[in-house]
Amino acid sequence: MYAKGNALEGKVAIITGGASGIGEAIGRIFAANQCKVVLVDINAERLQSVVEEIAADGGIVKGVTADVTDEAQVVHFFQDPVDPGGHPALLVNSAGRASLSPPVTEVTLDEWNKTIGPNLTAVFLCCREAFRIMERQENGGRIMNLGSSSARLASGPGHSPYRASKHGMMGFSKNILLEGKDKKIGVTVINPSHVKTPMTEIIDQGLYDETLPAYLEGWLDEKEIKEGIHASCIDVENVAEIALYVATRTPDVTIPQVALYPTHKVHRYGMEV
Repeated sequence: MYAKGNALEGKVAIITGGASGIGEAIGRIFAANQCKVVLVDINAERLQSVVEEIAADGGIVKGVTADVTDEAQVVHFFQDPVDPGGHPALLVNSAGRASLSPPVTEVTLDEWNKTIGPNLTAVFLCCREAFRIMERQENGGRIMNLGSSSARLASGPGHSPYRASKHGMMGFSKNILLEGKDKKIGVTVINPSHVKTPMTEIIDQGLYDETLPAYLEGWLDEKEIKEGIHASCIDVENVAEIALYVATRTPDVTIPQVALYPTHKVHRYGMEV
């Protein structure tokens, strides 16, 4: 899928949400560039399949089945490197949950907590553990947190738990960017929107989180209504290539934020995301 290179030779990356979607794509492009990749996901079966495919293509990869909202599990997989002496120079927080929930009066506390956990709490836990390792390394490290257009704006009614979680992630990232400055730890928020993943395939069925009805009022444009959401999205490889670019920057270069989305969404997102 990706051209092979050596841009990340000798580096170790931990990628959460690595069994599908954006996390999987980033794992594949990192491995193709000789990075030692640790893919973390709660879906053990899918994770094993991805690990086997990357390994068969010559990549150095390890799969870790874990719940990234569980503090003990996060601490454990940061302390258990790919091989002896292989400490992470890169962290990609891609694990998350879409919440296409209805307006706030109909949002349950359970829905709120299920969204805040993987989208914000997990980012905090993983970044904290990464900082504890990277601050002791001569060359520090680089962290990429996956956001979305919802990290910067609200593009319609509903979806309040998701937007709150992504705004929170953005605020947290701004803070640790400052904390990492003198430790050579770079922090970047990548805000992709409307990307072809299994998540968008489910939304085309009017659902999210596999079985819950998606609230789509005021969210879709004419192209999406006519062609479907998944067909109107950008390919996930676009996000993976941006992640590779960020990962290969030297510590003297800071990339605080990158956004990308389908051109037909310009009327909605402009340069605000």
